[in-house]
Amino acid sequence: MDDHTQQQLTVREMVRAHAYPVLAAVSSLSLLSIAVLLIPQAVKTDRYNRCVDAQIAMRVAINTDGNTHPGKMNYLKAIKHCEGF
Repeated sequence: MDDHTQQQLTVREMVRAHAYPVLAAVSSLSLLSIAVLLIPQAVKTDRYNRCVDAQIAMRVAINTDGNTHPGKMNYLKAIKHCEGF
């Protein structure tokens, strides 16, 4: 069995040997950081969507017309309520 500790690599061989793992680590870390940074936006959007759904369901439930669809006015009022206006 050969001992490779005495083997001297040229600069080009060193770059070729280490470039792929370094680039893979950098890209993995950047993807992980992007995913972590998107969590607050995803939570905010989910809460907003649940608010709109609850408001539309409430407005449809109190609708005296008997319509089961939300209608444009109920949708706009739900959006207005969930945006805080």
